[in-house]
Amino acid sequence: MLAWKLLQRIEKSQAFADILLEKTFAQQKDLRPLDRAMIMELVLGTLRWQGRLDWLIRHYSHQSPERKTEPRLLNLLRLGAYQIQFLDRVPVSAAVDESVRLAKAIFKNPKIAGYVNAVLRSIARHKGGENFPRFLDQPGEYLTHALSHPHWLAEEWLRNFGSEIAQQICLANNRPPPFTVRVNTLKGSRESLQEKFESLGILSQPAPFAPEGLILGKSPFHADHRLFSDGFYFVQDEASQMVAHLLSPRPGEQILDACSAPGGKSTHLAQLMENRGLILALDLYRSRVQLIRENCCRLGLAIVHPIAADMTQSLPFPPSFLFDRILVDAPCSGLGILHRNPETKWRRQPQDLLNLQRVQLEILENVSCRLKPGGVLVYSTCTLAREENEEVVENFLHRRKDFHLQNLKSFLPEGWHPLIDEGGLFRTYPYAVPFREGYRLDGFFAARMIRKNGQVDHGMV
Repeated sequence: MLAWKLLQRIEKSQAFADILLEKTFAQQKDLRPLDRAMIMELVLGTLRWQGRLDWLIRHYSHQSPERKTEPRLLNLLRLGAYQIQFLDRVPVSAAVDESVRLAKAIFKNPKIAGYVNAVLRSIARHKGGENFPRFLDQPGEYLTHALSHPHWLAEEWLRNFGSEIAQQICLANNRPPPFTVRVNTLKGSRESLQEKFESLGILSQPAPFAPEGLILGKSPFHADHRLFSDGFYFVQDEASQMVAHLLSPRPGEQILDACSAPGGKSTHLAQLMENRGLILALDLYRSRVQLIRENCCRLGLAIVHPIAADMTQSLPFPPSFLFDRILVDAPCSGLGILHRNPETKWRRQPQDLLNLQRVQLEILENVSCRLKPGGVLVYSTCTLAREENEEVVENFLHRRKDFHLQNLKSFLPEGWHPLIDEGGLFRTYPYAVPFREGYRLDGFFAARMIRKNGQVDHGMV
C-alpha cells in the first residue's frame, strides 16, 4: 500500500521520487531495512519500467492506446506487473493476490478487483514471450516499449548517438546507479572514512577519477547515522564531483556559484579552497537556499554564503563586485541522470529543451559580466541534450567575443582525458566509462571558458 501511495504522490505533486522516499523513511522510523529496500525497489523500479509496464497492461487487457486508465488503477496495475516481470523472489501468485487485495481495499468494487486479477494473470502467463517490436526492425518502438523511454526521447537519441549507443543508454537508465559519496577532506581522509564505513559493515572503494570519491557497496541510509550528520561526507556522483575540479578554485579567491542548491558543488569548492576565501551561492528558491545553509553547517564550512536570487535578473551585489571564477551548473532537463530520477523521463517534452536553452543562455550572459578579466567560467549540466550543451556554449561564445573556450586536456590530469572529447569538452554517459568496464557515471557535460584581456589561468597543469 505504501509504495502505491508514493507513486500516487509522485504523479500528482510532481515530487522527486528520491526526495519523497527519503522524507517517508525519516518519518516512518519503524520501517525495517528490508521493508525500506523493498519499497525503494517497487517505487523506483516501477518508474524506470513504466513504459514497458503500460505496454503490457494495454496489450494483455486488449485496451486501445487511446483509452486512458484511471491513474489510481494504472499505478496499482504497474506495481503488480513490475513484480511479475522483474522480481523473481516474489511469487507470481503473491504479486497477483496482493494487487487484488489492494484493489478491493482502494476501490470497494469487485469488478475492478476481477479486472486486476485477469490482467496480471495474463501478463504472468506470457512472461518471456512478449511480442515487443524488434530492435533491428523498429529501433524507436523497441526503445519506447521494451526499454521504457518516451518515443520522442528514443528518436532523439537514435539521431544523436546511433542505434547501439542509444540502446545502451536506455538499458543503463533502467539499472540502479552506483552509490557514491564525496569525502569531506576538511574532517578526514578518504582512507579514514573507508575505515569508518567498514566498522558499520559497509564496504567501499575509491572512485577512479575524483580524489574525494568513494563508491559504497550499499546505501548507508545516511540520514540515520552519525557519519552523515557529523559532516564526514556528502552524497554526490563522481561525475558531479569532477565539476568543481574543472573550475580549479584556489584558497582566498572570490567565487560565484550561480545555481547552487542543494550545495554539492559549493561545498566541494569550499573544501578545495581549504575553507578560505568567499563563495556566493545563489539559487532561485528560498527553501533550497536553506538546504545549502544546512549542508554547509553540517560539513563545517564557513566561506559559503547562500543567497536567494533570480540569475536572469539583476544580481544582488554591486556591479563593481567581480569574481575570480564563476560556476554555472545550469538548471537543465536532467536527461543524464534518469537512472537516479526515472520520473523525469515521463515529465519532459521536446519543447522543454529549447525553453531551458533560453534560460541557460540568459543566466550565462547575465553572470559572465561579473567575471574578472582572465577569470574562469565553467558551464555544466546533467543532461545529454545537445540543445542544452554544445548549442548553449556555441551561442554564448558567438555573442560574447570576450570569452574563449579552453581545451580541458590542457590542464587536467592525463587520467581524466578519456572523459574529454575532441573539442576539449567534458562528457560522461550513464552507460559506460572508457577503460573502466562495469563502472558507470551520471551523464554530465561541462565547458571551461576564459574571459579575455587578462592572463589565462592554467588550472591543474
